[in-house]
Amino acid sequence: MGDKLKRYLFKGDKTIWAVFFILCAISWVEVFSATSGQIKTGSYWSPIIKHTTFLVAGIVVVWIIHNMKVAWIKKTTHVIYWMGVVGLLWAQFFGPRINDSARWIIIWGMTIQPMEFAKMGLVMVTALISAQHQDEEGTDRFALKRIAMYAALPVLIIFKENLSTAGIILVTIYAMMFVSRYPKGQMWKILGGAVAAGIIGITLILSAPESWGEDDGFKQKIITWKHRIVDAVKSEPVTAENYVIKNPQRTYSHIAIASSHILGCGPGNSVQRDFIPHAQSDFIYAIIIEELGLLGGIIVLLLYMTILFRCGMIAKKCEDPYPAFLVMGVGMIITMQALLHMYISVGNFVTGQPLPLISQGGTSVIINCVYVGMILSISRYAKKATANPKQSFEEIDNENNPII
Repeated sequence: MGDKLKRYLFKGDKTIWAVFFILCAISWVEVFSATSGQIKTGSYWSPIIKHTTFLVAGIVVVWIIHNMKVAWIKKTTHVIYWMGVVGLLWAQFFGPRINDSARWIIIWGMTIQPMEFAKMGLVMVTALISAQHQDEEGTDRFALKRIAMYAALPVLIIFKENLSTAGIILVTIYAMMFVSRYPKGQMWKILGGAVAAGIIGITLILSAPESWGEDDGFKQKIITWKHRIVDAVKSEPVTAENYVIKNPQRTYSHIAIASSHILGCGPGNSVQRDFIPHAQSDFIYAIIIEELGLLGGIIVLLLYMTILFRCGMIAKKCEDPYPAFLVMGVGMIITMQALLHMYISVGNFVTGQPLPLISQGGTSVIINCVYVGMILSISRYAKKATANPKQSFEEIDNENNPII
């Protein structure tokens, strides 16, 4: 009875299920620790109750999505994409501005980040277009134009509000194109164009006048980028006082890591959580290392690499290109965001990027759980595809014993 119940509740790749629950457990412990020391007023339990609610809702989302047929997921591609685009536009013109950014919309009292829907929509659109343009040599050259048309508007809006997120999206799309075997000439041109655009962009940012920092809006963001670039690459020594004043996030995250040793100070015993701004979200990896040690930090890194590795194994078993491309895209966007977050916590460059499935959040927690549900749904298809290699995922979905 117990085994039958497990097989009913937890279908699909068992390793992904295990990694997901481990990350949820780490998230619950570390978010509670990171927020408990920062509470000045209000309920002591309020932050963790809110986060627990999102985690439970996320687990329910994973279970629902992992029971969906791959064909159903495919049909939601354009719905999710346009939800993201419309949401981004709404946030730009009608949403609240928080920290001089228009990243949120409020619906029925709930704060939602449409950026997360746009990210997911672009991954799904890229997988769909790449699958539609397959030939014997890979993806034909006409797919790139379609992807560029879909990506242009949302990426430009996201670039204006969050440069690092725009970068993650573009790198993920490029990696998906590589996996989908786009023409080599196109891939080299894109890479060369990206390098040239990066050099020109950094040059323009570094040449921006400091007076722009006194303005509101995009000019101020450019100066913020300028200071972050200069701060990350300059080599002259700074005093301890200036180090703290200029960048408290980097300073105290480095202190947290430096004081961690192999096993850390133990869950709930962080000292630097009281000093790191946004410790429960943008710098939670530093708190994880402080409390769980270098060993804990390595384990978390390996958990994300396991997700990417399992996505690759699942993709190999897929006979149809669409689920293969989608599962790789989902695995890559989760892993790339995680690696960037970890680099920010231990390196010299500072920007806001939550750690998927661990950092405190609302929309990001739910969207990342949708990603996990997609991986599990496709893993169920891949298992059936191995036994029926000549059938498409639509045929497998609609056979007498369907994936439900």
